[in-house]
Amino acid sequence: MTYPPGYPHQPQPGFGGAAAAAYDAQRRSRRRTTIILSAIVAILSVVLALGAIKVYQDKTGNIIIPALSLRAADDAGPDPFTPSVALAHNTTPLKNRTRGAGHQGVRVVSGTDPGQYATTGTAPCDTAALGNYLNSNPAAASAWAGVFGIRTSDISWYLNTLSPVVLTADTWVTNHAFRGGTAVPFQSVLQAGTPVYVDSIGVPRAVCSCGNPLRPPAAAPVGGYRVVGDPWHDFHTRDVERVIYKTQHVTVINNTTTVVNQPAAPAPLAPLTIQNLVTGITEILNVGGTLDLPAPPADVKLPDPTTLNNAPTFTADDADQNGTVDGSDAPAEAVVERAQENNDAPVIEASSSTTVVPSDGTTTTVETPGVETPGVTPGVETPGADTPTDTSVPTTETTIATTPTDFGSSTGDAIGSLTFTTGGTSVTCTLPSSFNSSTVTATCSDSISREFNASDLSQSTVSSAVSSSSDQIWRVTPVGSTESLAVTTASWQTLTPTTPESTETETSAEPTE
Repeated sequence: MTYPPGYPHQPQPGFGGAAAAAYDAQRRSRRRTTIILSAIVAILSVVLALGAIKVYQDKTGNIIIPALSLRAADDAGPDPFTPSVALAHNTTPLKNRTRGAGHQGVRVVSGTDPGQYATTGTAPCDTAALGNYLNSNPAAASAWAGVFGIRTSDISWYLNTLSPVVLTADTWVTNHAFRGGTAVPFQSVLQAGTPVYVDSIGVPRAVCSCGNPLRPPAAAPVGGYRVVGDPWHDFHTRDVERVIYKTQHVTVINNTTTVVNQPAAPAPLAPLTIQNLVTGITEILNVGGTLDLPAPPADVKLPDPTTLNNAPTFTADDADQNGTVDGSDAPAEAVVERAQENNDAPVIEASSSTTVVPSDGTTTTVETPGVETPGVTPGVETPGADTPTDTSVPTTETTIATTPTDFGSSTGDAIGSLTFTTGGTSVTCTLPSSFNSSTVTATCSDSISREFNASDLSQSTVSSAVSSSSDQIWRVTPVGSTESLAVTTASWQTLTPTTPESTETETSAEPTE
């Protein structure tokens, strides 16, 4: 038996007409209320779920892209620990050579390698001024000392174990800002030419332009970071160097420079061999002893430089901002995944525009709603944009070499001539027989005058660059240029000692009676 449309059951006696209509309306109202409440619950569930995911991602670093801050040679940056104590400015360091081993998108080097650091012939930093400022500012001193695990009363003694030098390459470090009375860590790249303090094993420990204490960089691939700040004209993350940790050393296996994650046998501390930027000659630096202090008291306990040379550990928000696991020196999973996606080439975010530049050389412009994207960003080439010609910017050299540089059978202590190809034409440049300053001007067959850093042409620098190059090609960058020249052939010469001007007076003899 089937029922006609309407109630599925017959109404009870006395339940009909208006009563039935009221009952039906009530049922529909309840159904609507149930549907509305269910929808509200569903919406709230989605909102709460999204909120939970947001919190989870924040805590695990999945949505926080840690920054790698660029700091130019004389840039103190925000929240410095001290006023600048730098005495060397506008240096022209050895930047074009390839050193160390490629590792996680950067170059890994030993801090004790000859020529890893440089000098201008005089102290590049005022150590006494740095110590005096910290001693007279207890809050800054306490935060500064805490980075190294020493007491504030021991700062002068610790400073006396360091020496000021000049970086010869863009260098990745863990920097610290003095904010809220504490040392706030952040990952940073210091430009070549920056005066810093290093310890006896060549690890950067403080920046002279701001007094900021330094630790080794995070043990994470550079491709997982976003590079922030204004890149200098020859900045490339693949050329950035970081000093190896105590658990690593760089070795050569099957003619390939490799990072081995086991410490080499500890070597006794020895003087550092550094490059003189004025003469181009290497010098021996006995680290420390820059302050005239007596022997430290018996209760002074200074850290061992090797023990301090390890990958840093961060907690809570500091871990998120520096790209590591909370409470561990391991890189955050999201940082590793991002680096793999980027092929270890991080996006460079120029602070002056919305243009971002991956360090692999390509250019991408990010359109931001409500923001006008400039057609041309200084220092960044945007495809399709009309770039105005600036005659003050040196012409970029584009050269290609496919075979190892041929040095022939010549010998000597510096380069005498070099040949490269540009625009399909072979160009030979001849160097003078005496290097009288930190830069030398070459005479080139294409009638274009090219200036080189004298130290780039020394036998030790060239040999080191070639031996560490995977293709055995020597590359050298002229002063003011943005690209290196891939040298096809070169010859050596023995430099002629410079004759003092005082000897010229010997030609003026008194007349004979």
